[in-house]
Amino acid sequence: MVRPKSRSYSAAGSSRSMKSRALSALLVLLLVVAVGGLAVLGTWDLPAPSKAVEKVIPDERFPR
Repeated sequence: MVRPKSRSYSAAGSSRSMKSRALSALLVLLLVVAVGGLAVLGTWDLPAPSKAVEKVIPDERFPR
């Protein structure tokens, strides 16, 4: 009786491994971008608007 050769399923395993590795790399990249963006927004010194705003409100809007 001839025994069939055992097949190696490493190709399927490496495909899963590669997908999980790519997904992990994508998640790490997304996390780095999110943390970096929050750091930039937290340290960015935005200047306040310097334009003066004047609005005339008629007296009829305020009941006596």
